[in-house]
Amino acid sequence: MKIFTLLLFLTCSQLCFPQASLSEEEKIEKLIQVWGLLKYQHPEVSRGEFNINAEFLTQLEKLKRTDSRKEFNSQLLDWVESFDSKKLKPKKDWKKRDELFSKNADFDWIVKSDFSKDLKILLEKVQLNKNYKDHYASVHSLASFVEFQNDKPLENFNTTSKAHRLLFLAHFWNAMKYWNVNIYLTETPWNQVLSEMIPEFSRDDPEAFEFAKEKLFSKLNDSHANYYPSLTLNSLTHFPNFGGRIINDSLVVTRIFNEDSIKRNKISVGDIIHSVEGVKLGKYYTDKFSSLISASNKNYLKNAIQNSYLLASDKDSINVGLLKKNGDKIKQYIHLYPLKNSYEKYRRKHPEKTENWKMLNEHIGYMNLYKITKDEVDAAFDKFEETKGIVIDLRNYPQNISTGTLPKYLYPRRKKFVKALAPEFPAYGEPDYKSPLRWIMNPFAAGKRNKNYYKGKVVLLVDRSTLSKAEWIGMAIQAAPNVITVGEQTGGAVLNRNEIMLMDSTSIDFTKMTAFYPDGREVQRNGLQLDHEIQESAKNYNKDLYLEKAMEIIEMP
Repeated sequence: MKIFTLLLFLTCSQLCFPQASLSEEEKIEKLIQVWGLLKYQHPEVSRGEFNINAEFLTQLEKLKRTDSRKEFNSQLLDWVESFDSKKLKPKKDWKKRDELFSKNADFDWIVKSDFSKDLKILLEKVQLNKNYKDHYASVHSLASFVEFQNDKPLENFNTTSKAHRLLFLAHFWNAMKYWNVNIYLTETPWNQVLSEMIPEFSRDDPEAFEFAKEKLFSKLNDSHANYYPSLTLNSLTHFPNFGGRIINDSLVVTRIFNEDSIKRNKISVGDIIHSVEGVKLGKYYTDKFSSLISASNKNYLKNAIQNSYLLASDKDSINVGLLKKNGDKIKQYIHLYPLKNSYEKYRRKHPEKTENWKMLNEHIGYMNLYKITKDEVDAAFDKFEETKGIVIDLRNYPQNISTGTLPKYLYPRRKKFVKALAPEFPAYGEPDYKSPLRWIMNPFAAGKRNKNYYKGKVVLLVDRSTLSKAEWIGMAIQAAPNVITVGEQTGGAVLNRNEIMLMDSTSIDFTKMTAFYPDGREVQRNGLQLDHEIQESAKNYNKDLYLEKAMEIIEMP
């Protein structure tokens, strides 16, 4: 009997004692979740009546001294009850609540938590409250982007303070949870991101804090989320004097930026770099950059790296494995050089010069959208009127045209080409956003009534460099009859950028809406829909492959 009692005690101890205590990470995670809920949805807190950052820092300090779950729950309940909750109004009164986009409204953490019954009930009332205010975040009435103008950085932010670093995480994580409509698309579920990042922000090392920020931002999986103060990326000060294109796991050299210096490296257009510092190129750039650069998809990550960072280093040389054009396999050091100024880095991203429009042959026209103007588009369509087909090259970022420039020639009538998901309420979105100015100029429709619209084949060329405004223009072109899209996965970040200021006075952008085709297909992260995917070969690289495929399609009966 004594042995049975002992075994029963040990079993109960294993089941019960772990539940009686909380790890520091668990306490921080729950505090961050409750703090964000109060900040954006409590009727008094969301009004800006309290110093919300000071509240977080105070509660974080208090919770250090709580050892049991019971004490922790009691501390949180006392804190939430300290704010007047008499004005809480349930969300069931919300207009159109059944029509709202709710994939971002993930509040299972309340239900599944081991919070006390009273705390759960109170938090659920806050979560269902419709009587929140917009002090910390407000949706712009005309442009439907989120403004955080009253959400100021922390004065005297100290990177050596663990509390300040955790406040940085709490602020950004919650802002994205409640106001980034694309957050449901992240590769790692956003609630899981929080638990993963708490240990990263807890490390007492200023450099570790910078690395933690870079890793956090990469979790957005958003090609618009460029963090320009990145410590790691800005430490890369030396660059090769040639450019290339990543194909599968190799880099094909395609451009020479400085003929004199390139002789020293013995690098030629057409050479293939297949390894860096003894590591296969694909693994090298993935390991080095995937947690530094926020990318909607892996194809855009290739674009960001090949344009700016692939062989960049803080040293003046790097060892690579080369397959020369003549078939020789060699290993050699290539010399790297500092850039003269920031513009030189930007200039390297520009596509190679080509004519804005021309005739490829007597019955196929070509139009490159990078630098073409509206007047040149008019002249081109006059010339293309009797052609069999047109190749529209969108492997670039158009500088001088808008979504309506080409559709007026390509559409028989005005039509909607995109559906947008916009922020509406905290964690909820409007799934088919209607612009308040749509009666004057609907940004989601293009074209006009035109019985003389172009009736030949239109082949649209896209690739990894087709991003943002380029994808937006691409969607407008795709809505025309007889359009065939050829290329590879595009950048996957279509609509405009939304800026947020961070606790340490830096800032970052994120994509403000989600773009869908009118039939509901998502473009965010996925990129533009393709009809024909181009498969390139590093060993047999053909820079004219896209163009040749387009002409072949047009020539087909």
